[in-house]
Amino acid sequence: MYFSIVVFIKAVVLPPTINFILILIGMSLVNRTKFFSRFFLYFGSLSLVLFCLVPFSEFLLNNLEKYPALKLPIIINNEQAIVILGAGNRFNAKEYGKDIDGARALQRNHYGTFLHEQTGLPILVTGGNGEIGHDSEAAVMAYTLNNSFNVDVKWIEDKARNTAENAVYSAALLRENEIENIYLVTHAWHMPRAVLMFEKQGMKVTPAPTIFTPNATWIASWSNYIPAASALENTYLALHEYIGIVWYKLRY
Repeated sequence: MYFSIVVFIKAVVLPPTINFILILIGMSLVNRTKFFSRFFLYFGSLSLVLFCLVPFSEFLLNNLEKYPALKLPIIINNEQAIVILGAGNRFNAKEYGKDIDGARALQRNHYGTFLHEQTGLPILVTGGNGEIGHDSEAAVMAYTLNNSFNVDVKWIEDKARNTAENAVYSAALLRENEIENIYLVTHAWHMPRAVLMFEKQGMKVTPAPTIFTPNATWIASWSNYIPAASALENTYLALHEYIGIVWYKLRY
């Protein structure tokens, strides 16, 4: 029940739904008060355009990416394992006849493999969210790592439904194996929330972020000032993280 409510709230407060709600409120007030009607109409419409601009979305993501990429060659200090966070599956992929990694999960797998090759450390994959009749994120990631990247997965944590639970269940599994120092693999924009949760579980975290947002490359290109669906998606991701960080600090 709790997670259903969370999903509903996220759908309402994040773009583009929040923009449409503001516009509908403005339309409903047309015959009542012109000031508030125009306010909601303009605010909803203009904010939607802003959310669709590459400079704005990249600005939001860049400000989340406070952890730098690991320097090469990667030298182990006290790290004992690599933890790769799940990022969603594609259910019933027709060309494969089964569930496969989503694009972001595949990106994390790719960098986790690279990190494993550099360090030789064992890998833990974490992610549940497996609907009835479908595999968990962790199970699909493990299959891909084993069969496509030729990397053995040491531990599979398949109960977590969000980043907080990724940390709770992974930390418990790692402690059973006397591990407390980890490399944490996730997207650069997701790393602050992930580190926050794993450190709350007493883990000593070395952030290993991947897929950084281009920095200021949009300045020279006029085409990036035309509203784009890809920019709206990035704005959604960024706002989701900002809200998530605040919520996690309050809740956990």
